[in-house]
Amino acid sequence: MEDMMAQMIKVVKSKYPYEETIEKIKAKVEEIGWSVVAEHDMEKKVGVRVYIIELCNKEFAKKALEKPENRWISAFMPCRLAVADNPDGVYVYGMNMGAFAGMAPGELAEILKKVSEVDEAILSSVL
Repeated sequence: MEDMMAQMIKVVKSKYPYEETIEKIKAKVEEIGWSVVAEHDMEKKVGVRVYIIELCNKEFAKKALEKPENRWISAFMPCRLAVADNPDGVYVYGMNMGAFAGMAPGELAEILKKVSEVDEAILSSVL
């Protein structure tokens, strides 16, 4: 990946097979009190073994969107993780919310830092 893209996207190699990685992520999302709001099996749609999981925390989302000046963040909502079955293993990709936090103003930055911590916990479930 290019340098800028590498800063914006988190990539982890899962120690589990494809299907188990998906299940572990969904279980961790539920365990931490977040919700899976949508799932996209790209293999069924386009023939590529990628599974996209959209997840959200109602309280964080509400706080992030309350102020009109922060609503630009809605273009990046809900949070997404993509599980890809690559030739050299199973990878999980997600936005680096910590990097976004560094660019966001005030209270929104604090919310994104918390989201980044949750993302880390979810990703650690497959390491």
